[in-house]
Amino acid sequence: MPFILAPMITSDSPGMWGEGLAYEKKNIYSIESGKMPPVQYDEHILRSHSLTHIETPAHTMKEGKTLEAYYQNPKTFYGKTLVIRLTGNNYVEKGNGIYHWVVTVDEIEERLKHLGVKEFPEKLLITTEVYPQNPQGYHDPNYVLTLSQESADYLVSHGDFHLYGTSWKSSDFNPGRAERPIHNTLFKRALILENLELKNVPEGFYFMSAFPLPIKNASESPVVPVLFSKDELEIL
Repeated sequence: MPFILAPMITSDSPGMWGEGLAYEKKNIYSIESGKMPPVQYDEHILRSHSLTHIETPAHTMKEGKTLEAYYQNPKTFYGKTLVIRLTGNNYVEKGNGIYHWVVTVDEIEERLKHLGVKEFPEKLLITTEVYPQNPQGYHDPNYVLTLSQESADYLVSHGDFHLYGTSWKSSDFNPGRAERPIHNTLFKRALILENLELKNVPEGFYFMSAFPLPIKNASESPVVPVLFSKDELEIL
Protein backbone atom coordinates (compact mmCIF):
# COMPACT_ATOMS: atom_id res chain seq x y z
CA MET A 1 0.00 0.00 0.00
CA PRO A 2 1.48 3.42 -0.91
CA PHE A 3 2.35 5.98 1.74
CA ILE A 4 0.27 9.16 1.63
CA LEU A 5 2.40 11.97 3.05
CA ALA A 6 -0.34 14.51 3.78
CA PRO A 7 -2.58 14.25 6.87
CA MET A 8 -6.32 14.64 6.38
CA ILE A 9 -7.35 18.30 6.15
CA THR A 10 -9.93 19.05 8.81
CA SER A 11 -11.88 22.11 9.92
CA ASP A 12 -10.06 22.14 13.27
CA SER A 13 -6.56 22.29 11.74
CA PRO A 14 -4.90 25.28 13.43
CA GLY A 15 -2.86 27.77 11.48
CA MET A 16 0.83 27.40 12.28
CA TRP A 17 1.76 30.98 11.42
CA GLY A 18 -0.86 33.05 13.22
CA GLU A 19 -3.24 33.01 10.26
CA GLY A 20 -6.25 31.52 12.03
CA LEU A 21 -7.44 28.13 10.86
CA ALA A 22 -5.51 26.23 8.21
CA TYR A 23 -8.75 25.28 6.45
CA GLU A 24 -12.25 26.73 6.26
CA LYS A 25 -15.30 25.67 4.28
CA LYS A 26 -18.15 27.90 3.14
CA ASN A 27 -21.27 26.49 1.56
CA ILE A 28 -22.35 27.70 -1.87
CA TYR A 29 -25.16 25.25 -2.77
CA SER A 30 -26.90 22.64 -0.62
CA ILE A 31 -29.13 19.72 -1.56
CA GLU A 32 -32.52 20.95 -0.35
CA SER A 33 -36.00 20.15 -1.60
CA GLY A 34 -37.21 22.64 -4.18
CA LYS A 35 -33.88 24.45 -4.55
CA MET A 36 -31.73 24.55 -7.65
CA PRO A 37 -29.17 23.36 -8.48
CA PRO A 38 -29.68 20.10 -6.54
CA VAL A 39 -26.02 19.72 -5.56
CA GLN A 40 -23.68 20.06 -2.63
CA TYR A 41 -21.00 22.62 -3.52
CA ASP A 42 -18.61 24.28 -1.09
CA GLU A 43 -15.91 26.90 -1.22
CA HIS A 44 -12.65 25.62 0.31
CA ILE A 45 -10.15 28.07 1.80
CA LEU A 46 -6.70 26.50 2.16
CA ARG A 47 -3.87 28.26 3.97
CA SER A 48 -1.06 26.30 2.39
CA HIS A 49 1.78 26.87 4.83
CA SER A 50 -0.11 25.16 7.63
CA LEU A 51 -0.84 22.15 5.41
CA THR A 52 1.39 19.81 3.42
CA HIS A 53 2.73 22.07 0.68
CA ILE A 54 5.45 22.74 -1.87
CA GLU A 55 7.42 25.98 -2.03
CA THR A 56 9.13 27.72 -4.93
CA PRO A 57 11.90 30.38 -4.82
CA ALA A 58 9.24 33.12 -4.90
CA HIS A 59 8.46 32.20 -1.28
CA THR A 60 11.59 33.93 0.04
CA MET A 61 13.00 35.73 -3.03
CA LYS A 62 11.25 38.78 -4.48
CA GLU A 63 12.19 37.87 -8.06
CA GLY A 64 12.11 34.11 -7.52
CA LYS A 65 10.39 31.69 -9.89
CA THR A 66 6.75 30.85 -9.22
CA LEU A 67 4.98 27.52 -9.59
CA GLU A 68 4.06 27.62 -13.27
CA ALA A 69 7.75 27.73 -14.23
CA TYR A 70 8.15 24.21 -12.85
CA TYR A 71 5.08 22.87 -14.62
CA GLN A 72 6.83 23.57 -17.92
CA ASN A 73 9.17 20.67 -17.08
CA PRO A 74 7.48 18.88 -14.16
CA LYS A 75 10.18 16.29 -13.40
CA THR A 76 10.59 17.88 -9.95
CA PHE A 77 7.13 16.62 -9.00
CA TYR A 78 7.72 12.91 -9.62
CA GLY A 79 10.41 10.26 -9.67
CA LYS A 80 12.87 8.30 -7.55
CA THR A 81 12.97 9.64 -3.98
CA LEU A 82 14.99 8.75 -0.90
CA VAL A 83 13.56 8.91 2.63
CA ILE A 84 16.05 9.04 5.50
CA ARG A 85 15.23 8.89 9.20
CA LEU A 86 17.80 10.39 11.57
CA THR A 87 18.44 8.18 14.59
CA GLY A 88 18.67 9.08 18.25
CA ASN A 89 17.25 12.24 19.78
CA ASN A 90 19.20 15.43 19.11
CA TYR A 91 16.40 17.85 19.91
CA VAL A 92 18.00 20.55 22.09
CA GLU A 93 15.80 22.56 24.46
CA LYS A 94 15.69 26.23 23.47
CA GLY A 95 13.24 27.47 26.13
CA ASN A 96 9.52 28.26 26.08
CA GLY A 97 8.72 24.64 25.20
CA ILE A 98 10.77 24.74 21.96
CA TYR A 99 13.22 21.99 21.00
CA HIS A 100 15.53 22.27 17.99
CA TRP A 101 17.39 19.58 16.02
CA VAL A 102 19.93 21.05 13.59
CA VAL A 103 20.77 18.39 10.99
CA THR A 104 24.49 18.02 10.29
CA VAL A 105 26.27 16.76 7.18
CA ASP A 106 27.64 13.86 9.21
CA GLU A 107 24.10 12.77 10.13
CA ILE A 108 22.99 12.81 6.50
CA GLU A 109 26.08 10.95 5.31
CA GLU A 110 25.72 8.35 8.06
CA ARG A 111 22.21 7.46 6.83
CA LEU A 112 23.33 7.40 3.19
CA LYS A 113 26.17 5.04 4.11
CA HIS A 114 23.85 2.89 6.24
CA LEU A 115 21.47 2.51 3.30
CA GLY A 116 24.28 1.82 0.83
CA VAL A 117 23.43 4.84 -1.32
CA LYS A 118 26.08 5.27 -4.03
CA GLU A 119 24.57 8.09 -6.10
CA PHE A 120 23.23 11.15 -4.33
CA PRO A 121 19.42 11.27 -4.69
CA GLU A 122 17.63 13.83 -6.82
CA LYS A 123 14.87 14.00 -4.20
CA LEU A 124 15.56 13.69 -0.48
CA LEU A 125 12.99 13.62 2.35
CA ILE A 126 14.31 13.92 5.91
CA THR A 127 12.70 13.19 9.25
CA THR A 128 13.73 11.86 12.66
CA GLU A 129 13.35 8.43 14.20
CA VAL A 130 10.81 9.76 16.70
CA TYR A 131 8.92 13.04 16.65
CA PRO A 132 5.77 14.19 18.45
CA GLN A 133 2.68 14.94 16.37
CA ASN A 134 -0.08 17.45 16.95
CA PRO A 135 -3.72 16.22 17.01
CA GLN A 136 -4.03 16.74 13.24
CA GLY A 137 -1.10 14.41 12.51
CA TYR A 138 1.58 16.99 11.65
CA HIS A 139 5.07 17.08 13.13
CA ASP A 140 4.67 19.08 16.36
CA PRO A 141 5.66 22.69 15.55
CA ASN A 142 7.49 22.94 18.90
CA TYR A 143 9.95 20.23 17.82
CA VAL A 144 11.93 22.14 15.22
CA LEU A 145 13.87 20.22 12.56
CA THR A 146 16.10 22.22 10.21
CA LEU A 147 19.29 21.75 8.25
CA SER A 148 22.51 23.42 9.31
CA GLN A 149 23.90 25.87 6.77
CA GLU A 150 26.64 23.36 5.98
CA SER A 151 24.01 20.68 5.32
CA ALA A 152 22.05 22.93 2.97
CA ASP A 153 25.27 23.76 1.10
CA TYR A 154 26.06 20.05 0.95
CA LEU A 155 22.71 19.16 -0.61
CA VAL A 156 22.89 21.79 -3.35
CA SER A 157 26.50 20.86 -4.14
CA HIS A 158 25.14 17.74 -5.87
CA GLY A 159 24.25 18.59 -9.43
CA ASP A 160 21.14 16.45 -9.88
CA PHE A 161 19.53 17.28 -6.52
CA HIS A 162 16.27 19.20 -7.02
CA LEU A 163 13.77 18.46 -4.21
CA TYR A 164 14.08 18.62 -0.42
CA GLY A 165 11.34 17.52 1.94
CA THR A 166 10.88 17.72 5.70
CA SER A 167 8.32 16.55 8.21
CA TRP A 168 8.57 19.90 10.02
CA LYS A 169 6.56 22.99 9.08
CA SER A 170 9.47 25.01 7.67
CA SER A 171 13.10 24.83 6.55
CA ASP A 172 14.35 27.77 8.63
CA PHE A 173 14.09 28.66 12.30
CA ASN A 174 15.01 32.31 12.90
CA PRO A 175 12.41 33.70 15.33
CA GLY A 176 12.06 37.46 15.01
CA ARG A 177 14.54 37.69 12.13
CA ALA A 178 13.92 38.38 8.47
CA GLU A 179 16.64 36.10 7.09
CA ARG A 180 15.74 32.74 5.54
CA PRO A 181 19.19 31.36 4.70
CA ILE A 182 18.32 27.66 4.44
CA HIS A 183 15.37 28.32 2.13
CA ASN A 184 17.48 30.59 -0.06
CA THR A 185 20.33 28.08 -0.25
CA LEU A 186 18.03 25.19 -1.19
CA PHE A 187 16.20 27.32 -3.75
CA LYS A 188 19.45 27.64 -5.72
CA ARG A 189 18.76 24.12 -6.97
CA ALA A 190 15.64 22.65 -5.36
CA LEU A 191 12.00 23.08 -4.47
CA ILE A 192 10.89 22.37 -0.90
CA LEU A 193 8.18 20.13 0.56
CA GLU A 194 7.10 20.83 4.14
CA ASN A 195 4.70 19.36 6.70
CA LEU A 196 5.18 15.83 5.35
CA GLU A 197 3.66 12.88 7.22
CA LEU A 198 6.71 10.61 7.46
CA LYS A 199 6.22 9.03 10.88
CA ASN A 200 5.51 5.50 9.61
CA VAL A 201 7.53 5.55 6.39
CA PRO A 202 10.53 3.17 6.41
CA GLU A 203 13.83 4.51 5.11
CA GLY A 204 14.71 3.78 1.53
CA PHE A 205 13.96 4.57 -2.08
CA TYR A 206 10.47 5.08 -3.47
CA PHE A 207 8.78 6.47 -6.54
CA MET A 208 7.03 9.69 -5.53
CA SER A 209 4.22 11.59 -7.19
CA ALA A 210 3.87 15.07 -5.66
CA PHE A 211 1.98 17.30 -8.07
CA PRO A 212 0.73 20.50 -6.39
CA LEU A 213 -2.39 22.41 -7.38
CA PRO A 214 -1.27 24.24 -10.57
CA ILE A 215 -1.81 27.82 -9.40
CA LYS A 216 -0.29 30.48 -11.63
CA ASN A 217 1.99 33.03 -9.93
CA ALA A 218 1.88 31.05 -6.68
CA SER A 219 4.91 30.90 -4.43
CA GLU A 220 3.49 27.78 -2.77
CA SER A 221 0.67 25.28 -3.24
CA PRO A 222 -0.99 22.43 -1.33
CA VAL A 223 0.16 18.96 -2.36
CA VAL A 224 -0.55 15.33 -1.49
CA PRO A 225 2.75 13.48 -2.06
CA VAL A 226 2.42 9.71 -2.46
CA LEU A 227 5.26 7.19 -2.20
CA PHE A 228 5.15 3.89 -4.10
CA SER A 229 7.46 0.96 -3.46
CA LYS A 230 9.22 -0.91 -6.27
CA ASP A 231 6.83 -3.86 -5.84
CA GLU A 232 3.81 -1.58 -6.24
CA LEU A 233 5.19 -0.17 -9.49
CA GLU A 234 5.98 -3.61 -10.91
CA ILE A 235 2.30 -4.53 -11.10
CA LEU A 236 2.20 -2.29 -14.15
